[in-house]
Amino acid sequence: MMSNLIKNGLLTAIVFVLPFSCAKNSLSESDPGVETMILSARLAHQETKTMLGVPSAGVCPVLWKTGDRVSVNGVVSNNAVTAGENGTKDVDFTISSPVSAPYKVLYPGTASENMISLPSTQNYVTGSFDAAAAASYGNAQKSGDNYSVQLNNFCGLIGFAVKGSVTLDRIEVKSLGSEKLHGNFTLATDAGGFTGAFSGGTAGTLVYDCDVALSNTDTYFYIAIPAQAYAAGIEALVYQADGAFMRLKFWGSGYTLASNKLVQFPSFTYAAGRTENLVSINDLTAENGGEPTATPPGISVAIYNVYQEESRETSGRTYMYLTNANVREALGTAIAGTGADIIGFNELDANFQNGGSYSLKTLAEAKGFTGYTWELDNPDDIKKEGTWLSPSYETYNKYADGYAYKTAMFNVSDQNYVWLSHTADNTYYDSRKDAYDNCGNPETTCAYAKFTHKVSGKQFYLFVTHLSTLDHTYSEIGAEKVDGEYSAADQAAAAARRLRVVNNLKYFAAAKAGSLPYIVVGDFNFGPYIDTKKTQVQPLYTAMYSGGFANAYDQVNDAGNLSGFYVNYPGTETGSNWGAHYLVNLKYPQFRIDHIFLHDGSSQVINAQTYKTVRTTFDVDEDTWCPSDHFPVVSYITFD
Repeated sequence: MMSNLIKNGLLTAIVFVLPFSCAKNSLSESDPGVETMILSARLAHQETKTMLGVPSAGVCPVLWKTGDRVSVNGVVSNNAVTAGENGTKDVDFTISSPVSAPYKVLYPGTASENMISLPSTQNYVTGSFDAAAAASYGNAQKSGDNYSVQLNNFCGLIGFAVKGSVTLDRIEVKSLGSEKLHGNFTLATDAGGFTGAFSGGTAGTLVYDCDVALSNTDTYFYIAIPAQAYAAGIEALVYQADGAFMRLKFWGSGYTLASNKLVQFPSFTYAAGRTENLVSINDLTAENGGEPTATPPGISVAIYNVYQEESRETSGRTYMYLTNANVREALGTAIAGTGADIIGFNELDANFQNGGSYSLKTLAEAKGFTGYTWELDNPDDIKKEGTWLSPSYETYNKYADGYAYKTAMFNVSDQNYVWLSHTADNTYYDSRKDAYDNCGNPETTCAYAKFTHKVSGKQFYLFVTHLSTLDHTYSEIGAEKVDGEYSAADQAAAAARRLRVVNNLKYFAAAKAGSLPYIVVGDFNFGPYIDTKKTQVQPLYTAMYSGGFANAYDQVNDAGNLSGFYVNYPGTETGSNWGAHYLVNLKYPQFRIDHIFLHDGSSQVINAQTYKTVRTTFDVDEDTWCPSDHFPVVSYITFD
């Protein structure tokens, strides 16, 4: 339910408004001699009280809950909200004792004129928050015989969503600046009533008792804390039933929580032992032409070449066919294992696309990789009738590029694909018919999209491509070996052809992205070196670097942050020339052929902070196999 609290990324405002009238001469039915104040408590269409209601137009109201009472100057209302009034906006309360100005109104009703008490333990409520922490206050104003009041929340709300496969026991919340989160708070007053300032409270941890079993879909949690400045932010330890915990950090640089705010944080997957720094989904002024309101926390980007034929009739290894459930399960596990916010894909045939026999979306969602938009048909005419139809497409029906991204994290625009010329400089095509004679066989394509990061409003482009192998290139130019070797002329022609495609990729990306930063991912079919001993540098890799590009692997390695495993085993192919057999001695840099390249914008620097490959395998006949002949590559990238 609460996912609908955010409309176009904007925070829901929670404002407590409680207008009422006071008929001072009304008589109590139970005691005709006692004057009774009748408080007609009416909540407006977007105003709130103690229980979250059904979302409407992106705003979720908070409604009266059974048992609610208010008080005026320490006099508690005679009646409470009845079961029949539960979840409504209009409730009448009665006060049978006389009160005088200033009229200080509190919820929950209390014998104290100026004290609010918050519990040290809040309880999980599905899709809502603990009503015991829904305190509010306000000053009633008299106009004739009528009285009205606008109540203010004493607390704001923090909300976050979690997925996973464990049972959570509790969440322990503490302020890193020693601000009080529970206890008795004294509200400051003057001649007009409450001033809005307060003091008091009890030091220590706020416990949120949940006992909730997580699943592959989001479970929402809402915790009420006093509306005040949190100088160093909030920390929450999320405990499993066995005592293991995950650490969450909110507002590390400080934040002032307003009393009319539910601050929603992005969804994440629970992982014990991990620290997650969460940045709130703030008002997206950048989407309205203004400046970003927050520094983004960064994004995780992955690339995965998922080539796998439906069957390999010549291999005889039926357990490696996509018709085999083990292969499909491992493929979905590998995709989900990236945990990426954006993931690019290469070598997509029609089976893998949306609606295909082995849809990547379906395989990944079965492993909990949900909440993504899937753009997998680039080009969307993989098998197209026409005189320009490539025989390889007729036979194999493959080699599309695509990507998936977290729907809640990004807005996407300007998305399409082009073909990159092998024969002409600074040339690309948006029609296969135009590209057929100039873009190789199979033709080289590049899918692209412009992303807006919802947290910050930062914008960047993503380009996903798959370049030809050297063997493909020799085939394209009709080269043949003589005495087991290609001629020098053929070698030079193939090298020039491959370099032209690299340069055309860079040309197109720069022209499309303009002043924005951009990320280029894909199976490039070349590594940083030609040989195992790192003595012969790959010219194509050097060419990609020229012009301001950086490679995620190299950035992380140069900063001293690369795991020793990836130093010793840097390959991104699975290790076998047949394609799917995992060789643990895959340690040669020339086999690191899947890359994440980064390019700064004119006023925005992007950097890779982490690098890893996801090495999902399964065992058959005492051998270890991979669901594709490539590993997914993942990098966490920050915008500085």
